[in-house]
Amino acid sequence: MLRKIAASMVVLLAGLPACGGGGGGGSSPSPYTGLTTPAVITTSNADNIARQAFQGGDLGASTTLAPARSGDTPKATGKPMALTLVRLLSGAASAVFPIPVPTAVRAPQPRSTETGTRFDRQGIGWVDYTLNGNDQTGQFTGTFVFTNFHGDGGGVINGPVGVSGTATQYSIQFLFDFRSVHIVDPAGGEDVTAFGTVNMTMDMNTMTVSGAVTLDMIFVDNSTHKTLWLSNVTLVDILGTGTSEVTLSGRIYLHDFGYVDMATPAPFLYLAGNSYPSGGQFVATGKDNNKVRLTVVDSTQYLLDVDTNGDNIWELTAVVMYW
Repeated sequence: MLRKIAASMVVLLAGLPACGGGGGGGSSPSPYTGLTTPAVITTSNADNIARQAFQGGDLGASTTLAPARSGDTPKATGKPMALTLVRLLSGAASAVFPIPVPTAVRAPQPRSTETGTRFDRQGIGWVDYTLNGNDQTGQFTGTFVFTNFHGDGGGVINGPVGVSGTATQYSIQFLFDFRSVHIVDPAGGEDVTAFGTVNMTMDMNTMTVSGAVTLDMIFVDNSTHKTLWLSNVTLVDILGTGTSEVTLSGRIYLHDFGYVDMATPAPFLYLAGNSYPSGGQFVATGKDNNKVRLTVVDSTQYLLDVDTNGDNIWELTAVVMYW
């Protein structure tokens, strides 16, 4: 059935309803409980805001949901949580939808259902799936149930995730719906519950993510109970030979500070096997156009610039910081 769906050609997208409150529509209260006003960026909090906004709930950075910049220790990873989550989901999708996919359109059937189990690439965890597909339109709905499923970008996921979308001859569009899913990082010691949606498209020939991914996700730290909200954040991950380039844009709500708007003037460059970027630049803008800019020097350090009065002039410049 999966190959029949993949070979069909349609233009419609079927989606499951998003979670309530900040993470999507519906009547349920939002899991986000932090400040919802624009963040007031100062020279004293600029580093915390820049790192939290860039890492976006990163599972390897305990400072993200519980700021403790002074005297903290280096964390297991410097990748944005959005990237970790997207790579985890794309790994599951590529495991469930086999390649290569035949290009010939199969004889349509009104409805078909498929269930099965696929292991992660480490052979440790798995995903049980149930998909209800229309082989004539390519639309499908169903559920992925994760059990200790390991993602390529780090993190381990447990729990059910709703999935829906449309398969064409060339691509598959997915909408993943998180209602209360447990995600941990054993190396970094993170433990969060995730709510919200991830919308992505994958190339049919390679089963890799193509184009931008949109995330509307809320993470609740299961230790501190602090929250972080990626509000319609866009992530682009361009894979090269031994490298990847990552950009982030959109609004992120930081529990203790409020929201900032993110931009990536220069993509973050990750070399294969490195957890921290080797290049890139990131800007977070808060209340009254105040800004903080994070510029990566190498995989160990970055420069911090701060505009404290919104005049587009950096009052604090080139402060060397370490991950």
